[in-house]
Amino acid sequence: MNTLNKEEKQLLVDVSVLYYLEGKTQSEIAKQLFLSRPKVSRLLKKAREKRIVDISINYETDEIEKLKGEISRKFNVDKVIIVKTLSNNMDTLQEIGKVAAKQLETEIKDGMTVGFSWGKSVRCAASYLKRKKLQSVKIVELFGAINYDRNDSDMLSIGRSISSKVGGELYPLPAPIYIHDDSARKALVSMPVINNTLQMVENCDLIISGLGVIDSNALQPIWDIYVEKDKKDRIKEKGGIGFICAHFFDKNGNFLDDEINSSVIGIKTESIKKIRSMIIAGGKNKAKAILAALRGECINILISDEDTLRLVLEYSEEN
Repeated sequence: MNTLNKEEKQLLVDVSVLYYLEGKTQSEIAKQLFLSRPKVSRLLKKAREKRIVDISINYETDEIEKLKGEISRKFNVDKVIIVKTLSNNMDTLQEIGKVAAKQLETEIKDGMTVGFSWGKSVRCAASYLKRKKLQSVKIVELFGAINYDRNDSDMLSIGRSISSKVGGELYPLPAPIYIHDDSARKALVSMPVINNTLQMVENCDLIISGLGVIDSNALQPIWDIYVEKDKKDRIKEKGGIGFICAHFFDKNGNFLDDEINSSVIGIKTESIKKIRSMIIAGGKNKAKAILAALRGECINILISDEDTLRLVLEYSEEN
């Protein structure tokens, strides 16, 4: 994202104030600022993209509240937060990220140890998180970092973003996600820097995670890149439908009895269900995985979109 110079930023602010605060039409703004109307439209869009304008929508309509109630009654979940499903998937993700960030601001408190996963939804929530100075907060990677050089937009950058905004200390887990050799895994986890982080992982007060699905059209590095074909076939044969924090589960939210889950360098399956969790996941392709995670009581706070959760309810009636 390119940095704006002073003149560009001032123009975006001026256009935004005229449109959002003074209620002028785009044509009126164009005339006042000696611009074309399409130019004004582009500037307003850019102001949103650059977050000069941060639009907040109250989604608490009767229909949304009814849907929240249905999900809460049907499943053992503490809180459900729902945004409207927009015509563009990325726009929906942005809205989910915004409300997730607001919820995080109320959840993270002094002295907490917060574990985070990675992926688009968590990255988006981290980007919208507002700065809030807290004391003695630890931000911990929940599982191995794969390869820090592969994509700087994930793992460490998410952790840095969250920790810097809350004044916390970041504890990375510099290890592969999976180590299938028992002796190699034992040797690695015995290293002080890794063992220390793993102990903090198991004592987290809150987990922040997305939710992965098997065979999605969207690229999912854990499944598409870091699980070998023979293991993919075995996971499918055992009824795998999705994954949380690199651990695979079936349609009832039960974690698979498979060596891939026990090979994770990071959080344990039993801890995923024990520790308070915020799951950020939207999109109809994730509905079955969300349903499974709800059935398995892996979610305390669910943040998603309307169409996806309506599909979750439909699927729950079929089985």
